[in-house]
Amino acid sequence: SALNAKFKVREWQWQLKTELKSLDREIKKIQAGEAKLQREIAAQAEKGNVQSVQLLAKSVVRSRKAVQRLEKTKASMHAVDLQLTTSVATMTTTSSLKLSADVMKQMNGIARIPDVGASMDQMRREMAAFAAAEDGIEEALRDDDEEEEAAVEVQKVLEEMALAKMGPLAVTPATEAAPVAAPPVVVAAPPE
Repeated sequence: SALNAKFKVREWQWQLKTELKSLDREIKKIQAGEAKLQREIAAQAEKGNVQSVQLLAKSVVRSRKAVQRLEKTKASMHAVDLQLTTSVATMTTTSSLKLSADVMKQMNGIARIPDVGASMDQMRREMAAFAAAEDGIEEALRDDDEEEEAAVEVQKVLEEMALAKMGPLAVTPATEAAPVAAPPVVVAAPPE
């Protein structure tokens, strides 16, 4: 039974590694597409086609967000792989303890395994509560005004490519909406 579980875990880990490689390929494809988009942005900017440049810049922003989501997914899958490895190690330890009643009695006397199990359950509950809280915080911090955020991201892409100062691209809705810091006002103190 423990041996079958170990084989199943190894199979899952193999599947995870296959999926991780697939995600890496997808990320590389998206990044290659982004490079093509940036070249197209430069070409359209030279022609003075403002609308095309902005649409293409929005596509670059979307591709970057997609890459970020895929990177998050990769990190989650790696965490699952580590948890599976930990589970196999735990199963190995458990089966080794079951082989010898004497060792089990000594370990129970030294480590008080029921107490350790209760501590582990408490820690799992705390980790689950933390994950739920983290999801709640992430949802709360999410900006509902995504259009304005997208316009700022588009402007960043254009600035990256030094297109913001070129001809018809010098004044766009994104640059008009950007806040401009007012010069500081100096107030002279009344004479005493």
